[in-house]
Amino acid sequence: MTTAATAKRGPYAPTRKRREAIAAAVLELVDEIGHECVTTALVSKRSGVGETTVLYHFPTKDHLLVAALERIEDTQAEESGAYEEDTILDAEAFGALATVDLDDRRNRLFLMLRGQAATPDHPAAAHFAQRTARQIDLFARLIVHSQRVGRAHPGLDPVTTARQVIAVWDGLTQVWMSDPTFDVAPVLIDAIQRLTGQNLMEIQAMLSATSNSLRS
Repeated sequence: MTTAATAKRGPYAPTRKRREAIAAAVLELVDEIGHECVTTALVSKRSGVGETTVLYHFPTKDHLLVAALERIEDTQAEESGAYEEDTILDAEAFGALATVDLDDRRNRLFLMLRGQAATPDHPAAAHFAQRTARQIDLFARLIVHSQRVGRAHPGLDPVTTARQVIAVWDGLTQVWMSDPTFDVAPVLIDAIQRLTGQNLMEIQAMLSATSNSLRS
């Protein structure tokens, strides 16, 4: 039996699948030939979706590239486990995600769109604004969980600290682009530990454990 709700939802499933197929095709092409060589015609051929339909869903090449970037970031979020309940801000784990390689086509796509996001009417502008909001919410939750288990200083404001972590990560990436003589990961790990007070909390925990041991 088809209900009114089912009928209302019906058309959206094929549309979503079509958009996902197009985005997947763009990402495959980015991996194979780089974002510079992606064209609507190639995306249409790879996805099996007519070029007119591709342009209906993604009006420009920039929209297509943003869709590919969104697909990359969704996969990274799932693999990182950062959205799992009670996950803490693990500096080492995030440091492992901070590798930058200009020879990697996905990194080049990200860096190109990151620069384009400075143009207000560019499709990347909305994407990165939403991305930043999601990152602040994510890191703030991770910091709260870290505070609960004694891995972050209890006096920190989670949202402010989240913004600082994001700013350091983005800033280090920009510095690396001009000076690739250092490894971003260990510098980011050190910064996160300092910003969250993790080192101080670990020292306090060690001193407390030592004190309790001496008493007993």
